Amino acid sequence: MNITSSPAPFASAVEPLLYTLEGLDPDTITTVEIVNADNGSTLGRLRLRGVSKRSIDVAPYLRRHFVLTPTINSATYAISHYASVINHFIRIGEVQSEVVAAVLAAPQFSPLVPNRLLSELPLHRTLAAGENDDLRLISIDGTISAAFRLYDADGSVTPYSISTSEREQVVGVVVDFDTLQARVSAPLKRIEVTLSTSAGEVATLVYDVVRRGAESCRVAWFNALGGCDLFTFEGFGARKVSFERSRGVGSPVPITTRRTTLTLDSGIVSRTSIEALMSIIASPSVWIIDQRHLREVELITTDYSTRQGECPDRLVAQLGYSETISRTI
Repeated sequence: MNITSSPAPFASAVEPLLYTLEGLDPDTITTVEIVNADNGSTLGRLRLRGVSKRSIDVAPYLRRHFVLTPTINSATYAISHYASVINHFIRIGEVQSEVVAAVLAAPQFSPLVPNRLLSELPLHRTLAAGENDDLRLISIDGTISAAFRLYDADGSVTPYSISTSEREQVVGVVVDFDTLQARVSAPLKRIEVTLSTSAGEVATLVYDVVRRGAESCRVAWFNALGGCDLFTFEGFGARKVSFERSRGVGSPVPITTRRTTLTLDSGIVSRTSIEALMSIIASPSVWIIDQRHLREVELITTDYSTRQGECPDRLVAQLGYSETISRTI
């Protein structure tokens, strides 16, 4: 029995991940194990009979083990995302495949390219007090370093660097404004950060420091590359709150549900930013960030305006969430 083909490294489990088996005995039951290469646990089993050759799809056995969550912390540090990549192999008796890394990404980007920033937003961004950014990439050996240059209002430039080497291959850096501000004596005006791995430089990002209005709302979502993007909508177009009261089956206690709907306006931004924001529409998960707390929301509607030859320049998104209100007596 031979394993004649396997998925490409960093192929996406959103689409089929196929192994081809040849030389099977059609008269016996062949058991195929899908194994997590990092901890040796069995992710699933298949039993085959009556065939001498078969292609099997292991993606369904991997998908439920991915964990995608934005990193919202009040610190600047390097981090590994252990559940964003699953290293696995298949085993049939004494025959074992090579270890293959699987990720989650849109099929058009599969397989993902290592040493590429997993973000669709422009490299020139804004950041304000109380905000951070979640930068992720694939590093073959798990190493990542970030070289910061902090420009303050006095004209000084303060260098700062962090690095880590992890077992996981999806690694990243959290860029937190407040902890970077604490490293300089004058107000920050601009932040530059260059990300690198052992294979070389990946990207340089520039953050202009801005002040947000009281009505701004920061949104996080997972993009088509499988990374996490964050963007601050500068204002609410509207905030609608409605209440619904019901009773559980067989219970006299009323249940009150509060439904909040937010209409967020991006303002006039670049076409590249609009194209990245459109990724919210197809994202499996979207959150709003309130005082460094994540609240998962559902996308209700999106719309964008166009000008100058159908170039989109403004996006309006309507997001909603529900919560149960506890009885006061």
